Amino acid sequence: MLALAVIPTVLLWGAVPALASGGGPPAVLNVGQIGSQDVPVLPGSEADTLVEPDVAVSPVSSDIAVAASHDGRYPDGGAVGVEYTWTHDGGRTWHHQPLPGVTKATGGPSTWERASDPIVAFAPGGSVYISTLVFNSGCDSAVLVSRSADGGQTFAAPVEAHRSATCAVSDDKNVLVVDTSATSPHRGRVYQFWTPFLTDVFSHPDGSPQAVVWSDDGGRTWSSPVNVSAPHANSQDSQPMVQPDGTVVDAYIDFGGNGSAEGPEAAGLRGAARHAAPTTPSSPFGGAAAAPPVVTTMISKDGGSTWTPGGSVTKDLGGGPPGFRCCLISATVDPVSGRLFATWNSADPTKVKLASSADGSTWSAPVVVNRPTSSLLGVNSDVSANAGTVSVSFGLTNVDTTTGRFGRQFVATSRDGGAHFGVPVAVGPQIDYAYAAQARGIFPGDYIGSAMSKTRLYAVWVVSSAPAKPGVTHHQVLFGATFDTAPARPAAAS
Repeated sequence: MLALAVIPTVLLWGAVPALASGGGPPAVLNVGQIGSQDVPVLPGSEADTLVEPDVAVSPVSSDIAVAASHDGRYPDGGAVGVEYTWTHDGGRTWHHQPLPGVTKATGGPSTWERASDPIVAFAPGGSVYISTLVFNSGCDSAVLVSRSADGGQTFAAPVEAHRSATCAVSDDKNVLVVDTSATSPHRGRVYQFWTPFLTDVFSHPDGSPQAVVWSDDGGRTWSSPVNVSAPHANSQDSQPMVQPDGTVVDAYIDFGGNGSAEGPEAAGLRGAARHAAPTTPSSPFGGAAAAPPVVTTMISKDGGSTWTPGGSVTKDLGGGPPGFRCCLISATVDPVSGRLFATWNSADPTKVKLASSADGSTWSAPVVVNRPTSSLLGVNSDVSANAGTVSVSFGLTNVDTTTGRFGRQFVATSRDGGAHFGVPVAVGPQIDYAYAAQARGIFPGDYIGSAMSKTRLYAVWVVSSAPAKPGVTHHQVLFGATFDTAPARPAAAS
């Protein structure tokens, strides 16, 4: 099979009609590498690996965006530190450096050994936050939040939003969102969600609920934790969405009666520390469920204090291509219309799907975002939306691996609120997974990032390729693309 990068787009997709309404795909303004390893290489870590990126765009200026990834992957969980990268000129230039004070290796008084799962979000006035999971080889773990007041150029020392010092609770899968709506009673509130993986006194799995804390003073102090799901639910991967009236809808993966004793990040490291095999397979889903997992929602109308059941998004959830650890769900809200969108990899690995909702309870029938073929499998996907334009960034990899495992990144766009998607646009170079980070499988991360304003779309992902020096094991860097999402203007009459 030919490497993915040299297959023309028309051969990937065939003849596809134009978008149903609202013009064609957004114009690509900039695409290229925006980050590489900044933290020191420590024993046991994988040199030259950036993993699991996220990105956010400022509500103050579409030219300002901040991305983050974890930097210097350990194959048994976490990384040496977290790197952030920022642009103030719409993606033409990016600047990257370690996020300070998160781990011992990145300075400050930190006592944490490893970091993972960075998530970026902007506040209404232009401040930006990065949430990070940190943990040690013992039982302690925490979720930290770092804040920048200058659009991501510099970050203050992180603050603990939640900490666990007991083996009975292992924090994981943190995600942060800020209420930016001018019509919300909680405008400016910073919500920090995460999954506490629980064990009982006999070290048996005791559930993995979804939890939240929030801050109304810029991340300086945080509320007491509140359970979003049932206290001992077997779940993972909150994807919170704040609607214009302040309603918070959290979509997450529910595994029903099946669960894992620990989260996917810390499982390997802690298993070694306890002289026991890790419980997590090569999947972001934690313990393997006998029945298919369900993406479901919970809804809060009082700023996170209480939660009521929403509805089912999908039962058609896949775990990614064979040999990969990747592919959690992604969800977002259109800040203009308030409509909610979720995207995921189908149980049919050739299909990337999307559903939408007005209220978080009733969800549309899924739409296939890509143009599935029998020779290509979906990797990570991420959705962003604004003013009726919806974009999904996703990766594809080849089924036939006799000549190697390759990948490519694409962006598909809808101009009619997610009802129809046009021809996906290929961005960036071929990805050669022979040089990717490893975490019980090929590891581009459990997620990627995208963010949209009214005029700009930012997408970030990782690209692995052959290192410049022979004999080097890994080379995985951060790539970004910027698009002009403003609707095309009709041609002037002659």
